Amino acid sequence: MSAIDVIKAHARDELGIDIDELSNPTQAALVSCFAFTLGALFPLLAGSFLDDYQSRIICVIVVSLIGMVLFGLISSALGDESAMRVLVGGVLAMSLTYGVGYALAQQEFDGLASGT
Repeated sequence: MSAIDVIKAHARDELGIDIDELSNPTQAALVSCFAFTLGALFPLLAGSFLDDYQSRIICVIVVSLIGMVLFGLISSALGDESAMRVLVGGVLAMSLTYGVGYALAQQEFDGLASGT
C-alpha cells in the first residue's frame, strides 16, 4: 500500500472526504472568471449609454441589484445557498467600494485644489 493510498483511506474513513471527488481548481477558476465577467457586463452596459452622472449611478445600482437577485435565485435553486446572502453580500461590497472610491476621489480633488 502506497503513501497516497493511506492518505486517501484516512481521508475517506476518518474525515468523510473522497479525494477523487474534490473540485478541480482550474475549472473553478475558469467558471468564476466567466461568472464575474458576465455579472459585470450588464451593469457596465446599462450605464455606458447614459450621459447624466446621477442617472448612470442609479441605473448601475438598480441593474446590479436585479442581477444579484437573479444570480442568488439561480444559486439557491442549484444548491442550498440563500438568495438573500448574495444580495446582502453584494450590497455590502458595492457600498464599501463606492465609499472608498468616493473618499479617494475627494482626497484627490482636495489635493488638486490646494496645489499639492
